[in-house]
This record gives sequence, structure tokens and C-alpha cells, in this order.
Amino acid sequence: MPDQQPPQLLTETELSIRLHHLAARSTAPVPTTGAHVRNRAVRRRRGRRAALCGTALAAAALITVTSGVLDSRTEPDVPPAASVAHTPAPAPSPAPVQRVKVDLDTHTLTIGGKRFRIAAPASFCPIGETAVTVTAKYPAVQLHPSKAISHSGIRRWAVTFTDRSHRQRLLMFGLDPADRYALGTDTVFGAVGLAPKDGKEVYDIIKPGARMEIKGGRARNAQPGSVCVDHQPVTGAR
Repeated sequence: MPDQQPPQLLTETELSIRLHHLAARSTAPVPTTGAHVRNRAVRRRRGRRAALCGTALAAAALITVTSGVLDSRTEPDVPPAASVAHTPAPAPSPAPVQRVKVDLDTHTLTIGGKRFRIAAPASFCPIGETAVTVTAKYPAVQLHPSKAISHSGIRRWAVTFTDRSHRQRLLMFGLDPADRYALGTDTVFGAVGLAPKDGKEVYDIIKPGARMEIKGGRARNAQPGSVCVDHQPVTGAR
């Protein structure tokens, strides 16, 4: 059996060199394959993309929330359309059945585009209205003759209206043949007189509900109903 050689003692310099090499080998990276390196690079890129997307989404959410807060502070609340009560527009007034125009100054009555000559009320027996609505019409009505003025109480082809006192009164009628002289004058006792033939024609044309506009005339020294025979209330047809 060979003799064992005693261990060699290392100098301080050799020991330092060996320790240095040992430390370098322990810190050297472990060799890896190319595929492993590529996979690791791909994971890093994906991680960076995810971080960037998360940051962008967070910023967008912050902008949306901020805009909502600002809008709620600057704009008043508007109720939904379904909750707003819609008030229906008022229905227009129905148009009159007809329009009749009477000019007391020119002594004319116009209806349906046709003009008729009239006898106007005397200034002391005015109709007292500027616009009236036809209430009814009668072939004839009986009024009480005036004691102060001799005048027949029968009015043929009578057309009436309702005055402000809610009384039905004579509006127009056909004159007796003997009274034709009154056409073009202001001599009737409170209504409008037409020639006998014209009175029948207007009576046939006009309808209850017609609107009659009265223009002109000069009312003065109005007399009571005992004189203004045509101001009497019409209570029935003859």
C-alpha cells in the first residue's frame, strides 16, 4: 500500500483565486433553449399590452364618470315625454251657417252674394245691436199695433233674433205692398223692412244660426216699446 501523501496546504493567494472561480460559476445563468427564450419574450409583450389596455379603459371610465357629473350639474332635469301632460288645444268656434251684412247708411242687405234694398229703422227705434244671430223665422207674426202711430201689427216673412235681455225680437220682415215707399228711408219702427217679394226670397234663403252684421245708422231719442212696435217680444207665429 503506497504511502499517503500529506495534503498540500494552499497559499492565501491560491485559496482566494479558487473561491473567486467558485463564486463566478454559481452566479452564471442556466443555459436555456431558443424556444424558451421566445416564449418568455412573448409573455412579456402580452403583459405590457394588457397593462396599456387596462390603463386606457380606466382613463375612459374616468372621463365618462366626470362628464356625467358635470352634465348633471349644468343641465336641468327634463321629464320624459310620456310624463308631460298635453293640454288639448281649444276647439275653434264653429263658423256661422251664413253671413248677412246690413248697411243702414246705404240701405242695403247682402246675403249669398246678392244685394237687396231695405227700409232701415227710424233713429228713435234702433235695433240696438251691431251683430246678431238669427234665432228663428216665421211666415207671419202678430204684434200689438201702436196707439201713438197707426201701424198694422202683422209682420210677414218674419226673421227674429234674441236680444241682450234674452227676448226674441223681430229682425227683418217683408213690407206690405202699401209700405213700399219706405224703401231707402229710416222709417221702420225697430227692424229692417224689405220689399214684399224680396222679403219672401230672403226668408227662403236665410237659416237659423246665420250671423248678421249691422253697420251704420244713427240712434237718437230712443222711444219706448209702445212706440217702437217691432221691439215687442215675439211669442208665437200666426
